[in-house]
Amino acid sequence: MTGAEVGIIVFPPGNKPYSFGHLNVNETIDKYVCEERPPSSSSPGIDAKYVQIFRKANSITLNTQLNTLQDQLDFALKLKSKLKEKNKNLENQQEWFRSPRDKMNYTEASMLKEGLEDLLLKVKNYGTERGYGYENGK
Repeated sequence: MTGAEVGIIVFPPGNKPYSFGHLNVNETIDKYVCEERPPSSSSPGIDAKYVQIFRKANSITLNTQLNTLQDQLDFALKLKSKLKEKNKNLENQQEWFRSPRDKMNYTEASMLKEGLEDLLLKVKNYGTERGYGYENGK
């Protein structure tokens, strides 16, 4: 009636694209893309070129998501490895605390004393903050 040609292409997620509108959507698209191609009535709807464009765009998005997730996984695995190593080193350093006190040397006993004094100070501060009456070191 008005000479308008309409072509609609719908790309549902995960499914093949659908075309609606003019008898041959490819011809309508080609008029605006400026491709010189003779009209063919044997292939109505979307041809393989447009399906390939959709698949390529979808695969680029999926590859980007995959690469992001892979980077996050690699970072988490490296962090896990570093934390395990630090935990192992810490356990090895504190192994002497488990031995009997009478077998400690002077350095180990001094470190134990400092650790217990720090613990006492933390307990007093905790009690003071909560109002348990541990003010002024009493």
